[in-house]
Amino acid sequence: MDRKSRSGKGRGLPKKGGAGGKGVWGTPGQVYDVEEVDVKDPNYDDQENCVYETTVLPLDENGFEKSVTPIMQEYFEHGDTNEVAELLKDLNLGEMKSGLPVLAVSLALEGKASHREMTSKLLHDLCGTVLSAEDLAASFDKLLQELPELVLDTPRAPQLVGQFIARAVGDGILKRNYMESYKGTVDCEHARSALNRATILLTMSRGGRRRIDSVWGTGGGQQPVKNLVKEIDMLLKEFVLSGDVSEAERCLQELEVPHFHHELVYEAVLMVLEASGDNTYKVMLQLLESLWKSGIITLDQMKRGYDRIYHEIPDINLDVPHAYSVLERFVEDCFKAGIISKQIRDQCPSR
Repeated sequence: MDRKSRSGKGRGLPKKGGAGGKGVWGTPGQVYDVEEVDVKDPNYDDQENCVYETTVLPLDENGFEKSVTPIMQEYFEHGDTNEVAELLKDLNLGEMKSGLPVLAVSLALEGKASHREMTSKLLHDLCGTVLSAEDLAASFDKLLQELPELVLDTPRAPQLVGQFIARAVGDGILKRNYMESYKGTVDCEHARSALNRATILLTMSRGGRRRIDSVWGTGGGQQPVKNLVKEIDMLLKEFVLSGDVSEAERCLQELEVPHFHHELVYEAVLMVLEASGDNTYKVMLQLLESLWKSGIITLDQMKRGYDRIYHEIPDINLDVPHAYSVLERFVEDCFKAGIISKQIRDQCPSR
């Protein structure tokens, strides 16, 4: 198979040692010099100075929901707004930016009060970085338009969206004249209800009767004990005025502090001892009975609340002369209503 010369001459080796002929690689071990180029050539392309960037296509509606929903659900677990901002920066939201607050609020409406508080904080932290003030205004416009659909899954949606609007105005991420721009132009009953709720809350905050940043309370054990005591005290005072047991139950559950329900028992009994009329006595008995039968307040929490009253009754009696007799009568009525056990009743101190 040796290559031989056609003329019958030569030694049969490849011509020029393999370096000859068209399309050959050249001799083994040959090193080619760098080809000189003319940088002034208009066709010259300097590859060394090229910058390569990854192009992320803007999300469509379906892709947006699939990508952002898990981020929001994880945020409700860890509560780190910086992590959410970093994840969102990796996405090309494009025209879907205004849909971010809509999705976040929609998920929060179906969640707990702590989720709604976390959502308000997230919107505040994202404004100016991921979102603009115009994006937020457009988001709340869309939420008001979607209220007839949201109310099907969350009957209290108008009230809650109104609280989101009020909180956004209070946090300075939504203009104060936002509600005024809707005056006389709203046909939807749910949208009017939401805007009225926001206006009332902002009016109350300006009057000093309520802080707008506590519109959601503070979920769970994340808030200081001092704030929890204040929330429970406000809950009971509102209940005495309204007598709405279901509303009181809902407010207590939204605090998400089952380990602190003994405070409500303590404050309720204390209000009975300090009250001058029979109305407080009756409504507190009704409230404790309802909370006990519904299982919201456990036996352990009920016992701890009464133990605190029993321990402090000598000091209470200094300010309320008839505290002992009122307490004995209230404890007996609670026992008859099945609210407390015989053991708790028998531990009631007498003068």
